[in-house]
Amino acid sequence: MSFHQNYKSGEKIFYNLFQALDHSKQTGHHVHYEFDKQFIGSISGLRRPTNISNQLIPRLMIKGLKQIREKNSKVRLALGGGTDSWTMLKLCIENDIYLDEVVSGLVSFSGNVRADLEYLPAIKYARQHQGDQIGVVKTISPTKESLNFINDPEWFKKIGGCLLPIRPFFTQLGESLMNTDSDFANITGLEKPTVLVKDGKPYFAQMDVKAIGEWMHIKNHYPLFYDKDNPELTVAMTYAFIDSLPDLTQDGVYEYESIKEIKTKNKILDLFGTKVDKAWLNYHFLGKATFNLNSKARHFIKELPKIGIHDYINKWYDSMKVIHELYKDVPYGTESDGKNVKPMGRFSQMIPILSDGFGYEDKS
Repeated sequence: MSFHQNYKSGEKIFYNLFQALDHSKQTGHHVHYEFDKQFIGSISGLRRPTNISNQLIPRLMIKGLKQIREKNSKVRLALGGGTDSWTMLKLCIENDIYLDEVVSGLVSFSGNVRADLEYLPAIKYARQHQGDQIGVVKTISPTKESLNFINDPEWFKKIGGCLLPIRPFFTQLGESLMNTDSDFANITGLEKPTVLVKDGKPYFAQMDVKAIGEWMHIKNHYPLFYDKDNPELTVAMTYAFIDSLPDLTQDGVYEYESIKEIKTKNKILDLFGTKVDKAWLNYHFLGKATFNLNSKARHFIKELPKIGIHDYINKWYDSMKVIHELYKDVPYGTESDGKNVKPMGRFSQMIPILSDGFGYEDKS
């Protein structure tokens, strides 16, 4: 079964954060982020693996990929170009797991290599197997038409999850591919498990503002790391992550993307079996930045005048002002640095991480 996530305010369910915040303003009900309930149930009470190694986690990934392939008539891999989806692609090729489609959304309007650098190596590898172990490899570049959404004053209420995209990648990809054929299972490599330490105790909890929340509108979504039919993978990855950290005593959010020490990152990637031979992919040199103003966004913005679009960014920032004014006073609404705006993060249900297994339901 595919993955389900939503917001809940009072008794109402939403698949868009800003609709949920509107309801919260009207009723006073807090907005909760709900991770797939069946998945939460599947990992509750699971025991810590006895031997966490760089063989175990890839083996569990292969198990999950094979199960998805066996249960669905068509399988599509969303190739983000990073270590996770590229690893999944390689595992499928090396283990005869047929992919009907591999799709990737690009940055450049004109095929600029520097703008699309994060995606091109994995796309090149996929195309070497097109017509054999892959049916077709598709890429989607932005177009002038894909920016027309900004002309709708309430565009942010018509997208998935908590997404405020400065470029139209996720919305465009969903509308043009992911939601057009219900026979497809859409596999992603979103996101490595996050650990929340509260009052000195670690918990499994995911945040909506990480990329997985942006896929709330995608149908038949199978994020491999959160597979209710293969929950052992999530648990193994979480303990491998914890074992790699030099210190877990301070309260806060612990995630791969925020780790600065290369030695620690290498240890995690080695245990996950997801290291590739491109340093900028392993260490997120291109992809992560405050308010999402990373190198991909900067390349996107730089190309706009070259294709005759001069007012998009002004319209974008006008929207940000409206959004922040609407929701800045709602609990965990939005935050701003004076110009850029982003939604404040919400945690999913929390599960205690004990020394010998996840808390709650006893599955021993």
